[in-house]
Amino acid sequence: MKKLLALVLALALALSLASTASALNDLKYDLQGNTVKIRLWDNVNPYAEDVSEVDKAAWLPRYEAIKEAYNCDFEFYTSTSEWDDMPAEWILSVSGGAPAWHVTNNLSSMWVMNLAANGALADISAALEEIEMPQLFKDASLTGGARYGFITGFPGPEGLVFNRAMIQEAGMEYDPGEMFKMGKWDYDSFYNYMVELQSKLPEGTYAFFIDPNYWGIFAPPANGGQMAVHTDFTLGLTSDEYIETFELLEKLIAAGCVRPVNRSEEGDPDYWGTPSATFDQGVEVAMTHRAGWQMGGLTNNGLDWGFVPYPWGSGATLKTEGDYTSLENYYGSYYDMGLTGSVLKGVEVDFPGMDAEYVTKALVHLAYDLLFSEEEKADIQAKADPDYELEPEGQFNDELSAELHTWLKKHTIFNPIANLNSAGLGMSYGGEVSLYGLTRKPFDDGTSIRSTFEAAVPEIEASFRDAGYIK
Repeated sequence: MKKLLALVLALALALSLASTASALNDLKYDLQGNTVKIRLWDNVNPYAEDVSEVDKAAWLPRYEAIKEAYNCDFEFYTSTSEWDDMPAEWILSVSGGAPAWHVTNNLSSMWVMNLAANGALADISAALEEIEMPQLFKDASLTGGARYGFITGFPGPEGLVFNRAMIQEAGMEYDPGEMFKMGKWDYDSFYNYMVELQSKLPEGTYAFFIDPNYWGIFAPPANGGQMAVHTDFTLGLTSDEYIETFELLEKLIAAGCVRPVNRSEEGDPDYWGTPSATFDQGVEVAMTHRAGWQMGGLTNNGLDWGFVPYPWGSGATLKTEGDYTSLENYYGSYYDMGLTGSVLKGVEVDFPGMDAEYVTKALVHLAYDLLFSEEEKADIQAKADPDYELEPEGQFNDELSAELHTWLKKHTIFNPIANLNSAGLGMSYGGEVSLYGLTRKPFDDGTSIRSTFEAAVPEIEASFRDAGYIK
């Protein structure tokens, strides 16, 4: 039986090689018989002893075809470090002139800032110019003007969710999704809606709850693409649009529309647990922020819920009254994803006599050819068409929520705030200020928003200089 299975696999491999090899490496990169070191994460190594026959049948033909198309061999890298220590290991390998791996199928964007600051990643922008995909996919890792990886699907932006039953019982004429669809979700409309809703809710119930940190990640991009820190390391938290966004939140709190945060026994604010204890249970809060992975739990809890993007202020423009799709300078935000095609700096050392940019381009194309079938690549290319229609996700209870979320997915930008914090940035000289903590500070301490943010600028810029991001 085993001999028969081996024969079937060998025949399948031969047929697959014949059908796929001709479609690979259109630009004819030649790695001259050298060995490519691949870092795999949650992907199949078809040469491993413990690989299943099914996985081997699926992946071995691809690897063998790539070997032929790119004139190379493969070696598979396994880290010797714990998860949090991996970037340090790779930085040391690059600085020592012996990069630990050449190309990877999945690199956490949370590491990019740190790796880039230490000169451990190659800029793959030139290679991406040769691959047809939406610019958004190429810009997913844009840092300081360089690109260090790509994604192959529209990321899931986060937004606000609302309790439809609670809002209907309060007697509101429209729910938040309907307001957005009508183009009536600008800051004035949003504020007036929340104040009216608050006046109609039962005592002890609030129109809104939000972690100021989440507000700082997701609300400013909807107001002209502002962020605390942009991908070129310029600061946005003192811009008029960013301040306007936070002044709206301050105004909502002053009007009594925002539920106070729960406190721990020690008196510390519990921003993470408060929505779970209120909105998720269908009590006390009519609208809050929830990530995509949290939305399924709302349905399981029996909530009649809907999705609406964040409101917009003076930084965005509604070109056609009543048509939300005419919004300009409005963006959703995402901040964490797995990047494909990342290449360590200096890998040309393992490809004697070959130019660094040539090797980098070859490795990016190799990864793209290896990891994605011809059908998958055709789908990625199709998404670059401005008229491409994205299929709505299935976790929504109503068509309008799905429609608004789908529109938002195609209007997203990368927000580096999570990466900056994971790299230890936004804090220096004792770690008294962080980009996370800073957005909460005016509300925890009762200080002025503008003066609080402006006072932190020298410290944040100092931390960027310490990390080598700015001079």
